[in-house]
Amino acid sequence: MELNTAQDGRVTVVTVKGDLVIGDPEAVFKRTVMSLLEEGKVDLLIDCSGLRIVDSTGLGALVRALTTSQNEGGSAKLLRVGPHLKKLLEITRLDSVFETFDDRERAVSSF
Repeated sequence: MELNTAQDGRVTVVTVKGDLVIGDPEAVFKRTVMSLLEEGKVDLLIDCSGLRIVDSTGLGALVRALTTSQNEGGSAKLLRVGPHLKKLLEITRLDSVFETFDDRERAVSSF
């Protein structure tokens, strides 16, 4: 899995490529999010366009990103959710918890 971060105004865009699954990928994602929050970057837009597979651990990492950012006064939103993750969010009913966007500009302006 590959992670990249970029600033878009006050929003930090976290681009995830590959598989967000148990083991190193989930640990790297979690460390990256925690590091951003410690730096005061609490508004996170997670770009999922490069995600292939998300397992239950990866889904938990996304939920943790949302809850920890909210606890710090920010928010985490999802951008360009693919069909696999979209179905997973629907099955777990997390589609009502996460704000999702297809357009980066609209997503950034929603913060």
